Amino acid sequence: MSPTSSPRKPVQLCADAGCSQPSAYRTRSRDAWCDEHITGILRAGGLEPLEPFTKPTAWRLTRCLTCGCEAHYRFEYTVAKNGEDEATCRACYWRRWAQDERRRHGAYADLTPVPVAQAREHAQKHGYDHLAALTTPSYADDPHHVRCTYCGRLAAERLGDIAFGCRCQTNPSRARQTPNPPGQKQRALLKDSGLPLLAWWDHEANDLAQWETVTVTARREAAWRCPDCGLRFTARVHDMIHRAQCPTCEPKRRAEWQAEYERYQVTPVADVPELLAAWADDEDPRTVTVAELGPLRRFRCPQGHHPRISPYTYLRSGCPSCRSQETRTARLEVAATDPAPFRISPEIASQWHPTRNARITLAKLSPRSRRTVWWQDPGCGHEWQDTPEQRDKGQRLRCPECRTILDSLAFHFPELAAEWSPVNPLSAWHVRPSGQTAFVPTWECTADPTHVWQAPLASRAAGSGCPECREHGKSRIELDHHAAAERAFGKASSGQAVRHDAFVRRGVWHVDITVDLCDGRKLAVEYDGSYWHAEKAAVDEEKSRDLLAAGFLVARLREHPLPGLPIADPAYAEFVVHATAPDPDGVIERVRHWVSDR
Repeated sequence: MSPTSSPRKPVQLCADAGCSQPSAYRTRSRDAWCDEHITGILRAGGLEPLEPFTKPTAWRLTRCLTCGCEAHYRFEYTVAKNGEDEATCRACYWRRWAQDERRRHGAYADLTPVPVAQAREHAQKHGYDHLAALTTPSYADDPHHVRCTYCGRLAAERLGDIAFGCRCQTNPSRARQTPNPPGQKQRALLKDSGLPLLAWWDHEANDLAQWETVTVTARREAAWRCPDCGLRFTARVHDMIHRAQCPTCEPKRRAEWQAEYERYQVTPVADVPELLAAWADDEDPRTVTVAELGPLRRFRCPQGHHPRISPYTYLRSGCPSCRSQETRTARLEVAATDPAPFRISPEIASQWHPTRNARITLAKLSPRSRRTVWWQDPGCGHEWQDTPEQRDKGQRLRCPECRTILDSLAFHFPELAAEWSPVNPLSAWHVRPSGQTAFVPTWECTADPTHVWQAPLASRAAGSGCPECREHGKSRIELDHHAAAERAFGKASSGQAVRHDAFVRRGVWHVDITVDLCDGRKLAVEYDGSYWHAEKAAVDEEKSRDLLAAGFLVARLREHPLPGLPIADPAYAEFVVHATAPDPDGVIERVRHWVSDR
């Protein structure tokens, strides 16, 4: 498919007065600056950048101009601190803060030095590498230079803050998921949602394709039919999901409610038998209206509860204590057979200690309970005590000894965890399916263990599979040349994602065919079809130059009549091929001879 042109967005200029340079990032309502003024803002906050700028919310490595401490900060954080009378560098800030605290406590200040070994052990326990104490001697409130074991972020933290772990380890709860078929992204389809809104869908006005593809977050218009009055109308799916209402029934319903409310504003409680029977307030019910805006009133329900509530709310909703009891009873009945739907999450419940919690049952334990109970991980066998509430907060550890986490890749996607390579510095129990890591994870194909590739976690969770086993998105001619490369070189990879520090155009390139040569060199073979690459000469050139900079031998198979690329490099060669007379084995043999001559 030939590339389509889209309207170019207007350039956003630097917010600094008098600067005509384009901003380094775009915003809708906030100021944005060019790279030069971003560096100036950092220096105004006492920092110098050590990495290129990417976006204002990204962690960027900097060095303090005062103390020299290297740490990662977000640019938006620096902008905020520049408007306050406070050091941006956390090492400088916490040193000064600790000195002020000791001065304030005077003779009662704790001046017991913290041994380096103790600080190192404390940091390792909570997911940090201890680099150095930032004061000599180091006291309890002084900062330490640490690096997150998981994301590699450098920071200056106090021992108490280290105990909370790195922000990257904040582990939000997520619903249980199943991996998508390779190449398919996860989509929450409206037809599979089970929402009452499905009864409003107008199957006659909407075509079948719309019913099969519309998602619960779609903002497109669709046709609906009111299940009460039969009125047909159109509205956005997103709006109907949040509040399904009929253009005819809703105004009537509002008018009826308004009339009722106005009537109750002048109706005494004594004139409503249900309210009078439950009235337990000191005020005369003949002087209090049902919909008054005054203080809450005391009632007594048939079960003996004494709620303080407005008369109108009691009339419409009844006793809140009775409603709570009904809900609690229903949940306990369900929990007696299966505690998962309403009580503790299935993963936490699976760690319930089988013998050491004799006085309480799992079915009766609330997820927000503060009762300390025993847990045991069935995988590692470690035992510990904690409350259900604390287990579901912050880092949400699965095992505090192994530092594994709840809702991990291994728990939600065991099929993907089976392809998690042992060369990764963390296990599949330590990472979230959509989390970010300081390394690009390596995967090993279960169908063919020789297929090894790298891909981010979010990409795998979204459905991407082994690039060599995948045939979707690869032309027949490309697959034929890959098979010929395997016959010629013994082993060749197809569609491999290549990353290298030498790349300047992109962070990653997907190469049609890659070969590890016997002498340690790498060969990249690209097949350029005349139709698909007719307007991609610039991209082809950038990709070739990046691969050359990374040390690859690059061979491009360019279909006639594609012109050659302006690349003069002894490690680069082009071979003309013809779509009407393909000869994969002959072409790859020419490439092999070229490689041997190098």
